Amino acid sequence: MIVLPPMLPKEKLLRVAQQLPASARVLAQLGQLLMDVNSGLEEIAALLKRDTALAARVIRISNSAAYGTGGGIASIEDAVGRVGFAEVYRLTGFASATQVFDHDLTFYGVPGSILRANTLFTALAVESLAKRAAVDSRAAYTAGLMRSVGKVVLDRIGRQSLGGGKDFVSAGTTSVVEWEEMTFGITNAQAGAVVLESWNFPASVCVPVRVQLLGAPVSEPHARLTTLLNVAAGIAADAGYRMPGETGLWEITPEKLQAAGLSSTLFQECIREARDGFEQIRESLD
Repeated sequence: MIVLPPMLPKEKLLRVAQQLPASARVLAQLGQLLMDVNSGLEEIAALLKRDTALAARVIRISNSAAYGTGGGIASIEDAVGRVGFAEVYRLTGFASATQVFDHDLTFYGVPGSILRANTLFTALAVESLAKRAAVDSRAAYTAGLMRSVGKVVLDRIGRQSLGGGKDFVSAGTTSVVEWEEMTFGITNAQAGAVVLESWNFPASVCVPVRVQLLGAPVSEPHARLTTLLNVAAGIAADAGYRMPGETGLWEITPEKLQAAGLSSTLFQECIREARDGFEQIRESLD
């Protein structure tokens, strides 16, 4: 049996991360491409078609009732042309997330259905919060989608390298963070940030993911988005998609809302918008 060292080597993290679907890396490249005003439909379509599984899922989702296209989209070019450049990033992000978070996290005891629902709900919630808090909503959406990627990587490492009795359920602890630090020497948030940085996601995504637990001070320009990400995870948990061992991590307090620049009224609007968006798109989760 291979026993990991107290602090998980970065090389091992990245080696296991390379086993994940390439769609997340395509999403990072798409974000960079869309920042260039000279990018056109052909360039965007060519990038998405590099990953045939991702392209097929983008086409399928773009035909769903949630996007109101009326169906009949048969190619990536059609999808990009019909939904538009701004919306194609959200659609691709959703498609990417459903691939990356496609399995149960057995080492964590998290069913895949809960993982995917939590991922999407968090992304929709933080995007809605960001729009009202004058924060980059695309970065917020991406951070929401990718905030649990560290769990996916650590779950694989645990299953591949550790023996029985090391998983979260067997550990008998109530805190997943304490268990991660004891088992891997790193939290899933820290691991996720390392992976996302290696995939060339910007600091506006990596920093909020790394400090999403709000356990360390964060300087601007990332402080507000980090708080919004934490609040959004709380919204997803309160909606019934809480993951094991996270009780108390996402408590929504007046202090957090104040730090994020959100009134109680705006906060409630965001919850309703996230719920509505989730209900519209949830049929595409499976």
